[in-house]
Amino acid sequence: MLSGTLFFVSGCGGSSNEATSVDAAGKHNEELLESTGKDEDSGWFVAEVASAGLFEVELGRLASSKGNDPRVRQFGQLMLDHHTQSNTQLKQIAELKNLIVPSALGEDHQETYNKVMTNTGAAFDKAYMEAMVKDHKDNLDRFEEMAEKGKDMELKAFAAKGLPMLRAHLKQAEELEDALEEQQRQQL
Repeated sequence: MLSGTLFFVSGCGGSSNEATSVDAAGKHNEELLESTGKDEDSGWFVAEVASAGLFEVELGRLASSKGNDPRVRQFGQLMLDHHTQSNTQLKQIAELKNLIVPSALGEDHQETYNKVMTNTGAAFDKAYMEAMVKDHKDNLDRFEEMAEKGKDMELKAFAAKGLPMLRAHLKQAEELEDALEEQQRQQL
């Protein structure tokens, strides 16, 4: 069974082959920024948003092949494409600041991934879309806070630039989730 699978992406600031957790990255980033008199909240933003981005990519990859409904597969591919691009941009900003990007999903993201992955057919589509709505809402909160109150100009700009995409993704996810529920009701 694959339920214990962890996903790895290249992280910054270390040569170890061991996965860097969200907590380890966040703590490292916080300490680094605090020691230089900079906003340590930016370090946690990087760690948490990177985990969320990785989650979107990996679930998108799964949905693009495992989705039951073609709209779910298409949405999964969109998440894979858009969040891969966004993750690359975040990683570039983090590297410039010597911040660490986690190379493994956070515990909550891994748990949700494992739950979604075990489903098949319409149950998979439902679980995937529920996860996408929740994660995009969580991410919107993080991005809005950074865009409005962030002290790091590059991360503030990154967040502001990402907001329209996240809002569009959330709207699409909610509409698709509603359409799938309506379709299921009609089939009963």
